[in-house]
Amino acid sequence: MNKTTILVAGSFGIIIGLGILGVRRYLIKKSKEYDDYYADFHRHFDRKIREESNDGVEFLAVR
Repeated sequence: MNKTTILVAGSFGIIIGLGILGVRRYLIKKSKEYDDYYADFHRHFDRKIREESNDGVEFLAVR
C-alpha cells in the first residue's frame, strides 16, 4: 500500500471525526437552548413526573 493512500485515508478519518463531534456539539447546544426556553411552557412537567412522589388523583388530574 502506498504511503500517500494511508495519509489521505487518515486525513479523511480525522476530518469526518471532527465533523461528527462538531455536529454533535451543535445539536446538544440547540437541545439545551430549547429545553431552557420551553422549561416554563409545555415541557414544564416532563421530568418532574418521574422525580416527584404520588400526590393523589386530584393533583395528577390538574396536570
